[in-house]
Amino acid sequence: MVLDIYKECNADDGCHERWKRWELHRQMINSILDEQIFSAASIKDAAILGAGRCEDIDLKFLLSNVESLTLVDYDYHSMEKAFERQQLTSKEKDKVILRGDIEFTGLYSEDTMKEITNKIKIKEKPESVIQFIKGKLNAVNRQFNDLLENNQYSLVISGAVHSQLVVPYTGIAVMDAEYLDELVKEAGNVADQLAENFNRSLLSLLKPKGWLFSYFDVMELSEKNNTLQYESIISTLAAQKDYETLNEIICQYGGVAGARHGFEHLRGLAEKFQPDEKAWVWNFRDNKKYYVRSLCFNKV
Repeated sequence: MVLDIYKECNADDGCHERWKRWELHRQMINSILDEQIFSAASIKDAAILGAGRCEDIDLKFLLSNVESLTLVDYDYHSMEKAFERQQLTSKEKDKVILRGDIEFTGLYSEDTMKEITNKIKIKEKPESVIQFIKGKLNAVNRQFNDLLENNQYSLVISGAVHSQLVVPYTGIAVMDAEYLDELVKEAGNVADQLAENFNRSLLSLLKPKGWLFSYFDVMELSEKNNTLQYESIISTLAAQKDYETLNEIICQYGGVAGARHGFEHLRGLAEKFQPDEKAWVWNFRDNKKYYVRSLCFNKV
């Protein structure tokens, strides 16, 4: 069930167009990694969480700067597709480890998803379903290094993952119209808690003196929500690092569930490491872009 949802996110449709469209986005990420990390440190092993097809990540660039690279995602097949898209050589492929079937939240096990859907099918009260989900969420104590055989890395990369953590939950919400309103009301809280759990686990994957780079799609710019008109203003403010004004805009129009809170929460956790912050506009697809914020820091 979970895999089917993420397969839809990693579908072939439009992948060639995305690769071309996201070139400037990849260049921005390369620039940050090079300026903040690769120019200052030798990286032995790196991991990308939520790698998918790696359309936002230049694998050849990364592989030229690390000794080994682990790609982590629920959908193993999508990561194999990344090899094809980026035309990795045999030597480059030998440096890559693929880890599939990794579910980041600990909430979406097949058994838990079946329990939730069964409660909806037998028409339990919406409040009862919500309480069950909250109970499962509160009981989660997920550490990625356990899932990844207690491996830790010199560099961990997470790109636009926080906003995806709530996707299966929203899939549950639309299963039955009787439950839609109540479940959607809780979606923001669920997304925020999932983001906080994910952030703590990110830090657990870092070696002593390890580096973390994470970027967040904190605000959607689209015709649908009447925010595309602010692209130029947001780009200017981002270049000026006027984050206070940018935050006012986000507060006015709302941010992406999980991503905005995930950024603020991780920045709080990383405050003592003095993270470098960047912001830019990601040209996602026709008539849809994202205001992106990133954090990069050394865990020392």
